[in-house]
Order: sequence, then C-alpha cells, then structure tokens
Amino acid sequence: VMGREVVLVYEDDQGTEAGGTNAFQKIVSENDLAAVCLNKYSSMVLAMEQFVAQEGIPAICCGSSVNIESSSTPNLFSTRKSDSGSGVTIANWCNELGMTKVAILHAPDALGTGMTPVIEAAFEELDIEAVSVQQFATEEKNFAPYVAKIIDSGCDGIIAIAQQQEAGLIMAAIDEAGIDVPCIGNSAYAQQVAIETSGGACDGWYSVTAFSPTATNEPTASWIADYEELYGRLPDMTSACMYDAVKLFCAAMEENQSTEWEDTIEWLKGLDGYEGVCSTYTYNGTPMLSSSEYIVQINGTTSEVVSRVDS
Repeated sequence: VMGREVVLVYEDDQGTEAGGTNAFQKIVSENDLAAVCLNKYSSMVLAMEQFVAQEGIPAICCGSSVNIESSSTPNLFSTRKSDSGSGVTIANWCNELGMTKVAILHAPDALGTGMTPVIEAAFEELDIEAVSVQQFATEEKNFAPYVAKIIDSGCDGIIAIAQQQEAGLIMAAIDEAGIDVPCIGNSAYAQQVAIETSGGACDGWYSVTAFSPTATNEPTASWIADYEELYGRLPDMTSACMYDAVKLFCAAMEENQSTEWEDTIEWLKGLDGYEGVCSTYTYNGTPMLSSSEYIVQINGTTSEVVSRVDS
C-alpha cells in the first residue's frame, strides 16, 4: 500500500470484555498503527468502545449488535449488518417456511437481548405468534429444561440465538428431544465450532449469516478457493469479515495516499458499493457497512447457501 509493506500486529483479547479492553489499550500504546481490527463479539466491542473513541484510530469490528448500530463513535465501523436487519431476515424466513407459532431461545448477551425484540416486532406484522420466549443463563451447559418448555409451547418452529459453543449445545438438546420442526439460528449456528459441538445434530438447521464457504457469487467464490488452497480448510465468517476489514483499510490508504486516521475515516464514510468477499459495503449513516447477508442450511458439516438477501 503506497509502496510500503503492510505489517499486521496482534494482541490476544482472551475472549473476555476485560481482556479485549486491555488488549486494545496495549496494542495502540505499543505500536504506531494506521488502523485496528476489533473483535467479532459485540459485547467485547462495546466494552472497548469508550477507549476506541478516546484514541480516535479507525476501527472496524465484525460485531452486529443494535448497540453498535446506534453508536455515535465516529471512528467505529463494522463489516456486518446489524442484528436489527438480521432479525427481520430471520422473521421473514420463518414466514417463508410457514411458521405460525414460534418458540424463541436466546442468549443473555447483547446479541440475544438486542435481536429478540426485533424478531418479536417483525412477527406482529407477519401475524406470527411467539408462543415461548426464553433467555438462558450465562455460560449455560444444560439446555434440557429450556427445550422441555419449547415442547410444551406447541410451537411449529424454533428460533435460537446464541454464540457458537452454546449454539452447538442447543442443537444437540433439540435433536435429543426429538423435536421435528424447522429451526433457524443466527450466524453462530453456521460456524464450524457450533457444527462440531452439536455432534451431528445440526443437520437441516437454517442460519442467517454474513458469509458462507459455499457462496458462488464473485469475488467471493474465487477468494474461498484461494483460501482453501493456502490453508487447507474452508474459511469461516470471521476469516472473511476480517479480510474485508483489512482490505477496506488498505483501499482507503491507497486511494487517499495517506495513513492519516481522519482521511481513512472520511473514506469509509464515503463508501458506496465497495465489493468485498462478505458483502457489498455502503455507508448509510451508521457504523454497519454491510448491505447483504446469506440464508444458509446446514447439510452434514457444511452450510449451503439458500438465498442471498440484499438491502
């Protein structure tokens, strides 16, 4: 970029809000950075936000919380659609599948508490009834009691919102209970950790996700092939979202011929149809730059694209 080598430096956020905050402060204090890529977990991004704002450095995450969408931090962006958009996509897909009485099981974090009200509001317009809405406990491992209430609700469809580890356990619990209704989850359900954790119980589940390794549109398909050849495995959503984040930063600096933070931020706010591997990126007045996502269905250990939803 600008005839200069791009150097990536890393800091371990340890998967916690405190770890993420410490990692951000450490990496910006010890390095002369042109930009920074943040975590994919919205709760961690939100914990870092005040420090991101104070620093002023261009920052791109791949979190999707409605609280990130409503953020007024001028240097914070995301390569994801907001949970408000994904929640509507999930509700519309429930309608497409013919669901009329839906049970919702969701996480207690920013993802679960942010997306669930969006889905419920969309259901009112679609004349779909939420017959059971349950929030599971933090670090929950036993989902049998929640599944029992889902069975009692008489639902004809299930929505589950969780992070990857819990998503796998939820799919396993629903499968073990023998529930035979259409099931749909957020993006975590299509990720490899969730698929592996489910122990084969993921087959047939739908997921609304920012990325699928079976996408056939370009330039995504060619990038997936290059990635698999280089690393010997298919990319996941985080790989693609972070790749796009780095490419957006590089494009901004190259076109501006500048690494000044203000120039990069201004360029990102001028985005209008930049084609990445995850999405087409356009600035719409919020930090959420993505304008598309996928509906996928899990077949074995692979998430297969059913539809791409553009907005």
